[in-house]
Amino acid sequence: MNDVSEKPKRRSVRRQRSIYQVHYAIKRLEDEMTAKPLVQPTDSLEIQAFARQVAGHNKCEDTKYLGLLQCNNGTILKPIIKEAQKREVDFYERLSTTTDEYLLELRSFVPKYFGCRKFTYNGFEQDYIILEDLTLRMLEPCIMDVKIGRRTWDRLATPEKIKNEESKYAACKQEYAFCIPGFQVYRVAGGKLCKYNKDYGKKLHGQAVKDALRTYLNGPGLCRALLLQQLGALWRLQRWARAQPAAALAAASLLLVYDAARLRACCRGADVQQAACRARRPSRRQSVPCADSFSGQLSARGPVYKKLQSVRLTPLSLAQESFSPPPPISSPWSEALASFTHNHSFEHNYEDKLCKIKMDYKAVLDQLSYDSPKPSPWATVKVIDFAHAFFNEEEERAVDENFREGIDNFVAIFESFLRETDDQVI
Repeated sequence: MNDVSEKPKRRSVRRQRSIYQVHYAIKRLEDEMTAKPLVQPTDSLEIQAFARQVAGHNKCEDTKYLGLLQCNNGTILKPIIKEAQKREVDFYERLSTTTDEYLLELRSFVPKYFGCRKFTYNGFEQDYIILEDLTLRMLEPCIMDVKIGRRTWDRLATPEKIKNEESKYAACKQEYAFCIPGFQVYRVAGGKLCKYNKDYGKKLHGQAVKDALRTYLNGPGLCRALLLQQLGALWRLQRWARAQPAAALAAASLLLVYDAARLRACCRGADVQQAACRARRPSRRQSVPCADSFSGQLSARGPVYKKLQSVRLTPLSLAQESFSPPPPISSPWSEALASFTHNHSFEHNYEDKLCKIKMDYKAVLDQLSYDSPKPSPWATVKVIDFAHAFFNEEEERAVDENFREGIDNFVAIFESFLRETDDQVI
């Protein structure tokens, strides 16, 4: 007899489908489509150039690479090249330890900061700021960099620096108080990756700015769920920017990100849902039958009415002489239908209202019931680039009107896009 007891067989963990997947009939991603897992603590760190960078420096000087690097532990490495970027380190450090209520709220709008460290790339060692990779679990990340404010220089800028900044994206900044240095988008139809660099952004002005935002959002037709996810973050940031006196965020940027793969699934689910609503919608020209013709039976399409035989018309005088009103019909069915036709109309489709509610809360459901133990939104907005940001001392505390105006104008465009999607929920 063997004294060594057999190890109990390990049961496979049954992975539950989320409420979001069940309710909207969205297929689960196959294993080969899922993002790679994070590196284990015992594994060695590997770094490479960040292929998804859409703005900023990304060139080499000999072996010194000036662009962003990507680490296999789920972080982004931003090189500390200029003196201004050393101030950015100080900004992140103070933000991580602050007790100021406004700065604590600002911290929620900023990618997670993991300190600084030296890394060697292309044989050149330099210091890097270590930040959260917001695109980590995205299969088809769509990314846009939006620099906020007409004034994109700080209080220490030289006259030459000011003149140089004033000439960049001048038309766009003058009209909207923001500019678009670059973005990339995976097209929902086909999955093609399209990149738009700073040369494209410098030409934007007028209606072309809105068209560029529509392109980034996979237009011309827009998805209400995507707009709501990003507007949720933008509205919170807008409320903060209108009240906070703690910081001046010159040349700070919005980083917009979303996953086109999730958008594709969301659009497919919305199309199915809307088609089902239309199929159940009665014709607008359908007349409301009288309560007395109700047969007392219900079908999947609603009440079933009696077929009435045609009656031969007679002259009015003879009809009046021979007419005697029938006794009133009293039954629970007729009373219920009479009450219903008095208060409602078959021309109204109340399921459409439910469709709108479900669509508006898709983004919330997705975050609350995602399979991951730590749910993350598939679309969000963060604030980045603090090389020219300064904290206000007590005597300087005031709302940063330059930043506030750019946020207000940007949010207004997204709100106009949201109004366009009302036809999705008629």
